[in-house]
Amino acid sequence: MIFFQKPPSFFVLRNTKQWSSMFRMKNFGEILRELRTAQNLGLRETAGKIGISPTYLSRIERGKERPPRPDLIKALAKLLAADPDVLFRLSSSTDPEVADFLHDQPEATYLVRYLKDNAFTHDEMVRLMDAAESIKSMSRKTSSQLSENLVSCSVDT
Repeated sequence: MIFFQKPPSFFVLRNTKQWSSMFRMKNFGEILRELRTAQNLGLRETAGKIGISPTYLSRIERGKERPPRPDLIKALAKLLAADPDVLFRLSSSTDPEVADFLHDQPEATYLVRYLKDNAFTHDEMVRLMDAAESIKSMSRKTSSQLSENLVSCSVDT
């Protein structure tokens, strides 16, 4: 999936209007249209499957409407086999499930604040995710071993 339009490598115009028009991040609607066409879905078919009018979907894709509400973004992501987090980032919105989790888990909010305040780089974030997955994997193994021990004890008695 292409998120950036790259200028030719031999032609670099930094800090100019030409540069900004040649190298820009695609907007929500442009990405949505690319995802839809990649799935060989028509505008009417896509709109019908998520319960909106084709006109509204067309206006979103052309940037004439703001990105839709979160439930529609999730439905579009599912239908178009896309990462909902990418669509939420492009829409300048937050997945309500993530917002609820942050609200319910103050530690998660503190962690996000820490990451922001300490300007974690992409590589540091990747290492942090690897560490989190390792911790969770160890927790699952420990839980599994506990369950096996409980079953073993109950069989022995």
